[in-house]
Amino acid sequence: KIIGGIFVVASLGLLLGLVSKVTEHFAMISERKKMGYYGTDFEHHIIVLGWNNFGGGVVTQLVASSNKVVVITDQKDDIDKIYDKFSKEMVFVIYSDLKNLKILEKANIVKCHMVFINLDNDADKLITTLNIQKDYPGVEFLVTLDHSDLDDTFHSAGVNYVLSKDDIASKMIASFIFEPDVAAITNDLISSADSEDSFDVQQYLVSSDNPFVNKSFGEAFDHLKKTFNVLLIGLSKYGKNGKDRKLYKFPKDELQIELNNYLILIANDETGNKMEELFGVSEGVAGN
Repeated sequence: KIIGGIFVVASLGLLLGLVSKVTEHFAMISERKKMGYYGTDFEHHIIVLGWNNFGGGVVTQLVASSNKVVVITDQKDDIDKIYDKFSKEMVFVIYSDLKNLKILEKANIVKCHMVFINLDNDADKLITTLNIQKDYPGVEFLVTLDHSDLDDTFHSAGVNYVLSKDDIASKMIASFIFEPDVAAITNDLISSADSEDSFDVQQYLVSSDNPFVNKSFGEAFDHLKKTFNVLLIGLSKYGKNGKDRKLYKFPKDELQIELNNYLILIANDETGNKMEELFGVSEGVAGN
């Protein structure tokens, strides 16, 4: 009986130890999944490297325009906060040291649309951009600068889009001071439209299904305005490499709309949905 009891106790101890190990293993898998270590299969998405309130505002606008986003943060507490605010179908979070650029593989960088470098200072942004380009030369970048005098430096480093927070803020503030209604409209246009009363500037690829392929800008302008009350304001033409872009703002009526151009227009939430149906594509470059 004593020997049998010893075996029973030993068996129970072994079983409890096994259960503990299995529980620990699944907890580890759950934790690694939460931190994004198993990666994502997002495609045509935007990678936001670095998280703060400014980045949160950017992601809010991106998600409102139906863009998927991968956020890489070095603060573990950010994970739950981000997922509380955004759907996991639209936003994927990875916890990592921001200097560990190998983590970009988990973000599926080779199939992303663009990387937004959202680090704390301009020097880190430049170094990070250069390091990413070594391994991923085809990736496009957007960087917001604290100091506008570094624009040329970042363009020379291969950054596709460089914006200065100071320039944008100063222009908006000045506009609110002497043209408050113009500023209000401008602020509305650079935000995602979410109602009939709010409008934003939208961009759509001209695919083979687009009704305005090989037609003039004037024809498209008249039809969209009269039929949908949508204002066509520009046309963007990309080179064969897909990067050399020429933007025509309020061009002449005779300018021809060609395959793979982009139509730029002002629409509200309702008419924006109609444009997606009419053109057969989603809004923006990222969704194409």
